[in-house]
Amino acid sequence: MPFGMRRERYPLIDGLRAVAAIGVLLTHSSISSGLVTAEATGFRYAQRLEVGVTIFFVISGFVLYRPFLLARVDTQRYAWRRAMRIVPAYWIALTATGILLGHDIFQRPLAYYGFAQIYSQDTLTGGLIQAWTLDVEITFYVFLPLWAYLLRRASLRQQAYALAALAAASLAWKAAFVWSGSARQVVDTPWLHSLPAYLDLFALGMGLAIVSLHPRRVKRPVLLWAVAAVAFWIVSVKIGIGYRLFEPYTRWQYMGKHVLFAVVGVSLVASAVLATPGRGVVGRVLGNRLALWLGLISYGIYLWHVTVLQVLEELGFQRSLHWHPFLVVTAVTLVATSAVAAASWYLAERPLLSLTPRRTRDRRAREQDRDEREAGHLPVPVHAGVDGPGGQGGAGGGLAADAGGDAAE
Repeated sequence: MPFGMRRERYPLIDGLRAVAAIGVLLTHSSISSGLVTAEATGFRYAQRLEVGVTIFFVISGFVLYRPFLLARVDTQRYAWRRAMRIVPAYWIALTATGILLGHDIFQRPLAYYGFAQIYSQDTLTGGLIQAWTLDVEITFYVFLPLWAYLLRRASLRQQAYALAALAAASLAWKAAFVWSGSARQVVDTPWLHSLPAYLDLFALGMGLAIVSLHPRRVKRPVLLWAVAAVAFWIVSVKIGIGYRLFEPYTRWQYMGKHVLFAVVGVSLVASAVLATPGRGVVGRVLGNRLALWLGLISYGIYLWHVTVLQVLEELGFQRSLHWHPFLVVTAVTLVATSAVAAASWYLAERPLLSLTPRRTRDRRAREQDRDEREAGHLPVPVHAGVDGPGGQGGAGGGLAADAGGDAAE
């Protein structure tokens, strides 16, 4: 790509989605397999793989804000696509989990089916426990068009300043509630799980979207992985977070973890944006066919992996293991979850995403499709190759995973 030329596609974002989803899966499998009871250093690293949620939030900020910067967003189509991307697959997973495991899902349907579980302490960890991130994503989907409308006449520089202010306000929000309680035990309240507490992460992705319009040459994007690795090491073993599950955090541990996770997230997403598919370490790792396919079904992996772990527990699988339960449980869960996620993608998510309201089938809608695909939000299928539509890899197309699933995400 010639220097100064605007990058048109970011297929490595899909590979990074796979990394984020599997990271969250590893966090939960370490708990389910009993790794926590071993007080092993590996558990501390496994628990911090929850940083996958942060990665999903940064990805969402990047891939969703970029089309707004290009002024090619039909808001009706945007709302439809966001709803079709998140809601049906989540409702299917939620209902199946309620039937299989008898959770309190059907006793509080409005909270769980209405993406409101984060707003009450009683439902925060109920339903699909990882789905709290979807509640944050949904509110970000509503917030983003309003933000873009308010800044529609602002220059890119002014928008960058506005995003910096937004991130600072978000950190101030989180700090205000953290410092309002005990100095040695931060209580996770709904205020700390709502959108304002995570807007700084979305703002980082939105800032990357601005930078991507005028990219700079980066010879070794793998160095960003080194930055992420150092931040991950610090948050895992150097800020005093111990071995016990759900142990109390001090104020500084809580805020330090959030900031270091942000460093990990923005470094990894930036590397995926700046690297060239098939070239260098980043391009080869995130651009290989398996990573791209897992990224395609990553939303399903995110939705279903806890249910799979809990079904295995009900069957007594974890208790029957004698050889390294963590490795066995993780491998079985990943294979089983990938199978369920693939079924979810090919039988439900992709067909529903192909539906488009008749009123939006116009040139502007086609441009929005193209811009979302270029940003990595609608990735080219694995068989199309890394060059994508019109490239050497073959014809493009296809619809794909969001964050939050795309959280985390």
